[in-house]
Amino acid sequence: MNKSQTNYIKVIVQTGLLIAIAQIVKMFSNYIYIAGVPALRISFSGPFTKMPGILFGPVIGGISAVLSDIIGYLIKPTGAYIPWLGLTALLGGILTPIIWKALKNINIKHIQTVCIILFSAIGLLGIFNHIQLTYYENSSWSKFILGIGKGPGFATVLLIATSIAGFLLLLIDRIIQKRFNNLKIYNNFLKLIISVGVPGLIVTTINTQILRLSFVALSKQAFIAFLLPRIVEELFMTVYIAYMLSLLLYLYNNLFRSDN
Repeated sequence: MNKSQTNYIKVIVQTGLLIAIAQIVKMFSNYIYIAGVPALRISFSGPFTKMPGILFGPVIGGISAVLSDIIGYLIKPTGAYIPWLGLTALLGGILTPIIWKALKNINIKHIQTVCIILFSAIGLLGIFNHIQLTYYENSSWSKFILGIGKGPGFATVLLIATSIAGFLLLLIDRIIQKRFNNLKIYNNFLKLIISVGVPGLIVTTINTQILRLSFVALSKQAFIAFLLPRIVEELFMTVYIAYMLSLLLYLYNNLFRSDN
């Protein structure tokens, strides 16, 4: 057996092991019901679902995410399976390793600077939109915002909330880096937050609309009112997943790769 075949088998075995661990953890997940529908899932299996993509790239990441979603449903079904949610799981599984690969060799100071500028711009835009809608209702910009289709909440509340959440994540990264200053375990914490968080927010937003279209009870809920608690839950889980991924990567690089 040549080295390529050996590596291929290692990828399959390690991915299968991580998916299995994810399913065991997922069995203890709980749902929060909105309008009688399981709308929020509290599960701590995310690090083990994301890890194959981080280690082996977007193809393995996408396959792992889909398999984890399907197997998790078969083990603990909640109503009819929605195939569109499987597609968004695939999207998240592909995007996370792509973003990780793009960020992992970039200087962390540059990433922090870009994040500060980006979150500041998003927050200022949200505040500007709020001022326009509150005091200048007849301005061309206000009319443009009102014509977006999902209401002004997207252009005001969601932007301001995104900015605040972004700065909170930067603060958490700062606290962790200061606390574990002598350890290399959490050097990639911010990069992992971005790698996990950006796809997570995209998938959560898409899934919110899918759930509203799939359940009559949820279709009566305002999109932004339904989205915001899901965004909050996603942000908490992003911090947890990034924290655990930092630890898992450290262990993997020091245990498994030392055997190569």
